[in-house]
Amino acid sequence: MSDANQELDLELLRRTRSGQETARDDLIRKYVPMVKHIVRTTAPGLPGTEFEDLIQDGLLGLLDAIRQYDPGKPGVKFSSFAYLCIVRKIYNSLRRQTSSKQRALNQAISLYSYVDREETRTIMDVLAGDYIDPEAVVENEWASARVDQVLRSHLSMLEYAVTALLLRGYTTGEIGRAMGLDAKSVDNARTRVKTKLRRLLHRYGSLVHPEIPEKVRKRRDLCMEVHVRLAPGCRITPFPG
Repeated sequence: MSDANQELDLELLRRTRSGQETARDDLIRKYVPMVKHIVRTTAPGLPGTEFEDLIQDGLLGLLDAIRQYDPGKPGVKFSSFAYLCIVRKIYNSLRRQTSSKQRALNQAISLYSYVDREETRTIMDVLAGDYIDPEAVVENEWASARVDQVLRSHLSMLEYAVTALLLRGYTTGEIGRAMGLDAKSVDNARTRVKTKLRRLLHRYGSLVHPEIPEKVRKRRDLCMEVHVRLAPGCRITPFPG
């Protein structure tokens, strides 16, 4: 978003933190469309009541962003910080609503979400193509939902989550803080993803190749499993709520 937009956000934040509730309401109204967009792309096809519940969760994430945003942190716009807080809150809500952790993750991280802050390319755009180096970005081939199947089949939950956030432009440190992991764990996950994608691309030439197997043995990430072993009512999730 533009510098003018950031300046407006900072002014509304300043007034909000000085006790002006009307400024807070203005800031919330400004970001309601973002909340709705995130809900629609992360959990499409929900019934009306569940959709509205996720909207409310997203708004709680927005309120977290309003309280926690540090204007003095260089290079981080409020809009980007708000986006992460909203996604995190919705992700946690989806985890609570489903017994399938993999299904929740797949809903929470849509491959059709934007991968850059300018909202010009999707994750599907970036991962498509006939290339060897998985870090290279090739724009000349559109990937189908087959890419989603391949990633879900070959990446662990942690690797899938880290990949999606890296492609959105978040740093290793930001991802680690959001998921409650140290930087080394995030970096190790990123390295494993590169190795897996490089191996697939070297063998098949494209992530959409029909002969890529759908069922493979995957790494189990302890940090994504711990919460199911705790006593009822206790949770440890990769995104602190």
